[in-house]
Amino acid sequence: MPPAPAAPRRDEDALRAELVEICRRAHDRSFIQSADGNVSCRLGDDLLVTPSGANKGHLRPIDLVRCDAEGRPRRGQGRPSGELALHLASYRLRPEIQAVVHAHPPHAIALSLAGISLAHTLMPEVVFALGATGIPTVPYATPVTEDLPRACEPWLRAFNAMILERHGTLTLGRTLEEAYNRLEALEHTARITAIARSVGAATPLPTGEVERIIALAGGIGPRRT
Repeated sequence: MPPAPAAPRRDEDALRAELVEICRRAHDRSFIQSADGNVSCRLGDDLLVTPSGANKGHLRPIDLVRCDAEGRPRRGQGRPSGELALHLASYRLRPEIQAVVHAHPPHAIALSLAGISLAHTLMPEVVFALGATGIPTVPYATPVTEDLPRACEPWLRAFNAMILERHGTLTLGRTLEEAYNRLEALEHTARITAIARSVGAATPLPTGEVERIIALAGGIGPRRT
Protein backbone atom coordinates (compact mmCIF):
# COMPACT_ATOMS: atom_id res chain seq x y z
CA MET A 1 0.00 0.00 0.00
CA PRO A 2 1.48 3.44 -0.91
CA PRO A 3 2.12 5.90 1.94
CA ALA A 4 -0.60 8.40 2.79
CA PRO A 5 -0.19 11.96 1.49
CA ALA A 6 1.89 14.17 3.77
CA ALA A 7 -0.95 16.59 4.59
CA PRO A 8 0.16 17.16 8.21
CA ARG A 9 3.56 18.26 6.92
CA ARG A 10 1.99 20.80 4.58
CA ASP A 11 -0.10 22.07 7.47
CA GLU A 12 3.04 22.46 9.55
CA ASP A 13 4.81 24.30 6.76
CA ALA A 14 1.88 26.72 6.44
CA LEU A 15 1.76 27.37 10.19
CA ARG A 16 5.51 27.91 10.35
CA ALA A 17 5.31 30.45 7.54
CA GLU A 18 2.37 32.25 9.16
CA LEU A 19 4.01 32.38 12.58
CA VAL A 20 7.19 33.85 11.10
CA GLU A 21 5.09 36.46 9.26
CA ILE A 22 3.32 37.41 12.52
CA CYS A 23 6.72 37.88 14.18
CA ARG A 24 7.91 40.04 11.29
CA ARG A 25 4.83 42.25 11.48
CA ALA A 26 5.16 42.66 15.24
CA HIS A 27 8.86 43.51 14.85
CA ASP A 28 8.19 46.01 12.05
CA ARG A 29 5.66 47.84 14.23
CA SER A 30 8.01 47.88 17.24
CA PHE A 31 5.76 45.60 19.26
CA ILE A 32 8.75 43.24 19.57
CA GLN A 33 12.39 44.30 19.61
CA SER A 34 15.37 42.08 18.84
CA ALA A 35 15.10 38.87 20.90
CA ASP A 36 12.18 40.14 23.00
CA GLY A 37 8.75 38.53 22.95
CA ASN A 38 7.59 35.12 21.82
CA VAL A 39 4.82 33.59 19.73
CA SER A 40 3.33 30.10 19.63
CA CYS A 41 0.49 28.13 18.08
CA ARG A 42 -0.99 24.67 18.38
CA LEU A 43 0.03 22.05 15.84
CA GLY A 44 -2.24 19.11 16.51
CA ASP A 45 -1.19 17.82 19.93
CA ASP A 46 2.12 19.70 19.66
CA LEU A 47 3.13 23.35 19.71
CA LEU A 48 5.23 25.55 17.47
CA VAL A 49 7.10 28.24 19.37
CA THR A 50 9.73 30.86 18.64
CA PRO A 51 13.28 29.92 19.67
CA SER A 52 15.11 31.39 22.63
CA GLY A 53 17.33 34.39 22.00
CA ALA A 54 16.42 34.89 18.33
CA ASN A 55 15.63 38.21 16.65
CA LYS A 56 11.92 37.94 15.81
CA GLY A 57 12.25 40.16 12.75
CA HIS A 58 14.62 37.75 11.00
CA LEU A 59 13.23 34.32 11.80
CA ARG A 60 12.94 31.59 9.20
CA PRO A 61 10.25 28.90 9.33
CA ILE A 62 12.93 26.28 10.02
CA ASP A 63 14.02 28.21 13.15
CA LEU A 64 10.76 27.56 15.00
CA VAL A 65 10.81 24.86 17.69
CA ARG A 66 8.27 22.05 17.72
CA CYS A 67 7.44 20.89 21.26
CA ASP A 68 5.10 18.31 22.74
CA ALA A 69 2.15 19.37 24.89
CA GLU A 70 4.42 19.48 27.96
CA GLY A 71 6.87 21.86 26.30
CA ARG A 72 9.58 19.30 25.57
CA PRO A 73 11.30 19.93 22.22
CA ARG A 74 10.92 17.17 19.67
CA ARG A 75 14.08 15.40 18.62
CA GLY A 76 16.37 17.53 16.51
CA GLN A 77 14.68 20.78 17.53
CA GLY A 78 16.34 23.80 19.14
CA ARG A 79 15.65 25.51 22.45
CA PRO A 80 12.18 27.09 22.82
CA SER A 81 11.50 30.51 24.29
CA GLY A 82 12.25 30.93 27.99
CA GLU A 83 8.66 32.13 28.43
CA LEU A 84 7.21 28.83 27.18
CA ALA A 85 5.59 28.20 30.58
CA LEU A 86 3.39 31.26 30.01
CA HIS A 87 2.18 29.80 26.72
CA LEU A 88 1.59 26.36 28.23
CA ALA A 89 -0.52 27.88 31.01
CA SER A 90 -2.59 29.76 28.41
CA TYR A 91 -3.32 26.59 26.44
CA ARG A 92 -4.07 24.58 29.59
CA LEU A 93 -6.55 27.12 30.94
CA ARG A 94 -8.10 28.00 27.57
CA PRO A 95 -8.41 24.82 25.47
CA GLU A 96 -10.21 26.70 22.70
CA ILE A 97 -7.22 28.98 22.16
CA GLN A 98 -4.93 28.09 19.25
CA ALA A 99 -2.30 30.86 19.39
CA VAL A 100 -0.52 33.07 21.93
CA VAL A 101 1.46 36.28 21.33
CA HIS A 102 3.66 37.77 24.05
CA ALA A 103 5.01 41.16 22.97
CA HIS A 104 6.60 44.32 24.41
CA PRO A 105 4.63 47.22 22.86
CA PRO A 106 5.94 50.54 24.23
CA HIS A 107 2.72 52.41 25.04
CA ALA A 108 1.19 49.50 26.95
CA ILE A 109 4.37 49.05 28.99
CA ALA A 110 4.69 52.80 29.58
CA LEU A 111 1.16 52.96 30.99
CA SER A 112 1.91 50.10 33.36
CA LEU A 113 5.08 51.88 34.53
CA ALA A 114 3.00 54.99 35.21
CA GLY A 115 0.37 53.00 37.08
CA ILE A 116 -2.33 53.80 34.52
CA SER A 117 -4.88 51.02 34.06
CA LEU A 118 -6.95 50.18 30.99
CA ALA A 119 -9.35 48.06 33.03
CA HIS A 120 -12.21 50.51 32.37
CA THR A 121 -13.64 50.61 28.88
CA LEU A 122 -12.59 53.83 27.16
CA MET A 123 -13.53 53.01 23.56
CA PRO A 124 -16.18 50.74 22.03
CA GLU A 125 -13.56 49.05 19.85
CA VAL A 126 -12.09 47.36 22.93
CA VAL A 127 -15.26 45.30 23.34
CA PHE A 128 -15.48 44.38 19.65
CA ALA A 129 -11.78 43.60 19.20
CA LEU A 130 -10.90 41.94 22.49
CA GLY A 131 -14.14 40.33 23.60
CA ALA A 132 -13.94 42.05 26.97
CA THR A 133 -15.03 45.24 28.72
CA GLY A 134 -11.51 46.31 29.63
CA ILE A 135 -7.85 45.37 29.52
CA PRO A 136 -6.50 44.18 32.87
CA THR A 137 -2.97 44.75 34.13
CA VAL A 138 -1.40 41.68 35.72
CA PRO A 139 0.71 42.61 38.78
CA TYR A 140 4.45 42.34 38.22
CA ALA A 141 6.03 38.89 38.35
CA THR A 142 9.58 37.91 37.42
CA PRO A 143 9.87 37.04 33.71
CA VAL A 144 11.12 33.60 32.63
CA THR A 145 9.99 32.03 35.93
CA GLU A 146 6.92 30.08 37.00
CA ASP A 147 5.86 33.18 38.94
CA LEU A 148 4.66 34.86 35.74
CA PRO A 149 2.16 32.21 34.55
CA ARG A 150 0.92 31.86 38.14
CA ALA A 151 0.33 35.60 38.34
CA CYS A 152 -1.53 35.53 35.01
CA GLU A 153 -3.85 32.62 35.82
CA PRO A 154 -6.84 34.60 37.15
CA TRP A 155 -6.82 36.81 34.05
CA LEU A 156 -6.04 34.02 31.59
CA ARG A 157 -9.32 32.38 32.52
CA ALA A 158 -11.33 35.47 31.66
CA PHE A 159 -9.55 37.73 29.16
CA ASN A 160 -8.12 37.54 25.65
CA ALA A 161 -5.67 40.42 26.14
CA MET A 162 -3.76 41.72 29.15
CA ILE A 163 -0.88 43.97 30.08
CA LEU A 164 1.93 42.40 32.13
CA GLU A 165 3.13 45.13 34.49
CA ARG A 166 6.60 46.47 33.58
CA HIS A 167 7.04 43.66 31.08
CA GLY A 168 4.73 43.49 28.07
CA THR A 169 1.44 42.12 26.84
CA LEU A 170 -0.22 38.76 26.29
CA THR A 171 -2.92 38.17 23.67
CA LEU A 172 -4.76 34.95 22.86
CA GLY A 173 -6.67 33.89 19.77
CA ARG A 174 -8.37 31.09 17.89
CA THR A 175 -5.83 31.77 15.14
CA LEU A 176 -2.43 33.42 14.90
CA GLU A 177 -4.04 36.30 13.04
CA GLU A 178 -6.61 36.85 15.78
CA ALA A 179 -4.00 36.79 18.55
CA TYR A 180 -1.88 39.30 16.62
CA ASN A 181 -4.85 41.55 15.82
CA ARG A 182 -5.66 41.69 19.51
CA LEU A 183 -2.10 42.85 20.15
CA GLU A 184 -2.62 45.67 17.63
CA ALA A 185 -5.92 46.62 19.27
CA LEU A 186 -4.40 46.62 22.75
CA GLU A 187 -1.44 48.81 21.80
CA HIS A 188 -3.71 51.14 19.78
CA THR A 189 -5.87 51.61 22.88
CA ALA A 190 -2.79 52.22 25.04
CA ARG A 191 -1.44 54.79 22.58
CA ILE A 192 -4.73 56.71 22.40
CA THR A 193 -4.99 56.62 26.19
CA ALA A 194 -1.45 58.00 26.56
CA ILE A 195 -2.25 60.82 24.13
CA ALA A 196 -5.53 61.62 25.90
CA ARG A 197 -3.83 61.66 29.29
CA SER A 198 -1.18 64.04 27.97
CA VAL A 199 -3.79 66.66 27.08
CA GLY A 200 -6.52 65.98 29.62
CA ALA A 201 -8.53 63.15 31.16
CA ALA A 202 -9.44 59.79 29.69
CA THR A 203 -13.04 59.26 30.78
CA PRO A 204 -14.45 55.71 30.68
CA LEU A 205 -17.61 54.98 28.73
CA PRO A 206 -20.77 55.04 30.87
CA THR A 207 -21.87 51.63 32.14
CA GLY A 208 -25.12 51.74 30.17
CA GLU A 209 -23.26 52.39 26.92
CA VAL A 210 -20.85 49.54 27.60
CA GLU A 211 -23.78 47.19 28.12
CA ARG A 212 -25.34 48.37 24.86
CA ILE A 213 -22.09 47.73 22.97
CA ILE A 214 -21.87 44.23 24.45
CA ALA A 215 -25.39 43.55 23.20
CA LEU A 216 -24.54 44.89 19.74
CA ALA A 217 -21.47 42.69 19.65
CA GLY A 218 -23.68 39.64 20.09
CA GLY A 219 -23.41 39.24 23.83
CA ILE A 220 -19.61 39.11 23.92
CA GLY A 221 -18.42 38.49 27.45
CA PRO A 222 -14.97 38.49 28.98
CA ARG A 223 -14.58 34.69 28.64
CA ARG A 224 -15.68 34.33 25.03
CA THR A 225 -13.48 34.61 21.99
